[in-house]
Amino acid sequence: MNDFVLRVMAWAKSRDRGASAVEYALIVGLIAAVVGGVIYVLGSRVDWMFDRACDNVSAGAGVNECNQTR
Repeated sequence: MNDFVLRVMAWAKSRDRGASAVEYALIVGLIAAVVGGVIYVLGSRVDWMFDRACDNVSAGAGVNECNQTR
């Protein structure tokens, strides 16, 4: 009986291939943390760049101000 259990355990270990759902969840969590950090660091800079682009487009079109939705 002990030999059978050892063979079943060896067979189960040999079939353990690829990543599990937990490993995928950890990878997704890490990517989300990196993206969140980049947005936090660059968020105000990107907002400033969009505001500047809007001002330039508005000046070229003869409009007094950009459409602010905030």
